[in-house]
Amino acid sequence: MKLWKKALSLAMAAALLLSVCVFAQAEDVVELEYVIHKTETAAIDGMQTVIDAFNEQNPGIHVTMTQVPDAATVLQTRAQTNEMPDLFSCTTSTMFEIMFEDGLIMDLTGQPFLENVEAETLKLSEYNGKNWRMPYSLSCYGLYIRTDIFEEQGLAWPTTWDELMDVCEKLTAAGITPFTLPDKTMVYQRMERMMSFISDDDEEFKQIAAGELEAKDSKTLQTYANAALQLAEYMTPESLGAEYTESYQQLLSGEAAMTINGQWSLTTLKDYDPDVQIALIPLPNPTGEESSVVVSIDTSFCISSSTQHPDECLKFLEFLSQTETAQTYTDIEGSPNVIKGVQYNVSELEKINETMAAGHIVISQNAIWPSGFRKELGDVATNLEIDRDLDIFYEDAALVIDDYYND
Repeated sequence: MKLWKKALSLAMAAALLLSVCVFAQAEDVVELEYVIHKTETAAIDGMQTVIDAFNEQNPGIHVTMTQVPDAATVLQTRAQTNEMPDLFSCTTSTMFEIMFEDGLIMDLTGQPFLENVEAETLKLSEYNGKNWRMPYSLSCYGLYIRTDIFEEQGLAWPTTWDELMDVCEKLTAAGITPFTLPDKTMVYQRMERMMSFISDDDEEFKQIAAGELEAKDSKTLQTYANAALQLAEYMTPESLGAEYTESYQQLLSGEAAMTINGQWSLTTLKDYDPDVQIALIPLPNPTGEESSVVVSIDTSFCISSSTQHPDECLKFLEFLSQTETAQTYTDIEGSPNVIKGVQYNVSELEKINETMAAGHIVISQNAIWPSGFRKELGDVATNLEIDRDLDIFYEDAALVIDDYYND
């Protein structure tokens, strides 16, 4: 009996010791929260893959990814309640520059891993000479065409706006709808990218806000509005109520021959139909001038200044900056990566990559517009597609410009 009690006591002591050790090990693991700004499946899968690799290689650190439908709004709210995540990703926006100014984002200037970023992109991502983020991938925007439909109809790929309108006429005559567009929620993006062709600054908007220029006399607003109305004549009736998925399906089914979107859509399109014959080419410039590719920094990584684990956060960014890690991410997510040494050879993007490599690029206006302005002006652009009233468009655009540029 005494031996049984002694054995039981030893077993209980061993179990207690084991539980203490496990608890101590759990306490030693640094938990980091990362909020992703992307909602596309490919981006989420790509990030989860590299996070899993990091966690496996760093047993003392565990990164957990948080997905939200509107990361910018969530981060603003969490900043106000002092509940910022340790890490987050974002696009280019004045909102985040203001957060950096307010001390909410860690200054990364001089961090060794930034040397792994292509110098031109790193310079582009600076704010007042400082690096508040690590740029990672680029967004390029253009015209998707069904190459098989173009070949069947004997159509050349359009390089000017007039050529694009001519293609639309010929497709319509052949009984093919030229465009399917995801315009239920995404007019604002196309509007901003098209306006980026027209002007490389926002001086006209500042003049409108100051009362020095009438909205109806703005070259930027005029050129965009006229081009938008032309496109509206050639899109499927469903486009105004279509999200990405519906527009993808109409393109893949051959109901339409073209759409306007970014390179990020290619992965999803190929997932739906690996054999689809498609190419992304530069969107012709509505001004009539030479076509370029509108680009922006699509994904950047930031560290919250309030994190309790800055060293571990820096280690995660250093891991992301490695060529092997970046290659893994871009192979899944599908965007051009700006980490040195990453290879990006996608046949469907050959033409648009050639154009960018030749230096024919313009920077997205979203990099300089006030935070939230693009979405509000996009609502005005959506109404233009619905009611086709230019006077109302100019009036409403002037009100939005006044709200944001005189705030």
